[in-house]
Amino acid sequence: MPFRSSPSYMNLRLITIIVILIVSCKTKTADWQSLDFGDFKIKAPNDWRKFNKHGIDAYIGGLTNGKDSLWFYFGSFVSGFQGNNENYLFAQDTINGKIAAIKIPKKDSAGAIEMFINNAQDQTKFVLAGSSANRHLVLKIFKSVVFQSSDTTKNGTLNTSKFKEYPLGSGTTIYNWNCKSCHSLNKMLVGPALTTELINSRTKEWLYTFFKDRKNLKQDSLNLERKKEFGETNCIELTDYSKEDVEQLISYLKGQ
Repeated sequence: MPFRSSPSYMNLRLITIIVILIVSCKTKTADWQSLDFGDFKIKAPNDWRKFNKHGIDAYIGGLTNGKDSLWFYFGSFVSGFQGNNENYLFAQDTINGKIAAIKIPKKDSAGAIEMFINNAQDQTKFVLAGSSANRHLVLKIFKSVVFQSSDTTKNGTLNTSKFKEYPLGSGTTIYNWNCKSCHSLNKMLVGPALTTELINSRTKEWLYTFFKDRKNLKQDSLNLERKKEFGETNCIELTDYSKEDVEQLISYLKGQ
């Protein structure tokens, strides 16, 4: 005669499984700690330790488990991703209210995983980067960064499907590809500086029309004054970019 589990046995087994899962989740959470760097905090597994280095014009340091290390740069003199970006994919994410650009190597362990936040705190920029075979762990550490002005209620959902090849994939890369040669974020070049004050004087809808459908742009006094100051040369229109791409660029500029 085949064995049949009694209802009470099945209930007990189900309860046991649930308890194990709850304990397991709590253990995974408990295995993480908050590392306080003063201007910001980063969560990482308990076997990671922080370190600081002396920087001339920036706060430099990082965290390490002895095998993998993540270095950070917290200062004013950095302008996004540097070097050859052909072997990387890019995405944009909201991390505790801060707009962050993230790049990952196309092949695991074939380059650094890097995060750049243009306005981390009072116009100060933040870079966190390092090489690791555990991409998921590094991205989870990235998502934990909190500054004094962060809003922990505002977080995006980042997954590997969001990463795209340069120049698409994030507002940062779209800015670097299309705008950076004429517009600095903090000083005048061929065109005006795209400062927080200037960008936030416009709504997202106005900026979208400017980038995507300029013939229907409302010509107000400020816009006409800018054209008079910098001549009749117009910025390129992002006609080949999707609505999502242009919105990411606007979010990046608004998040300075």
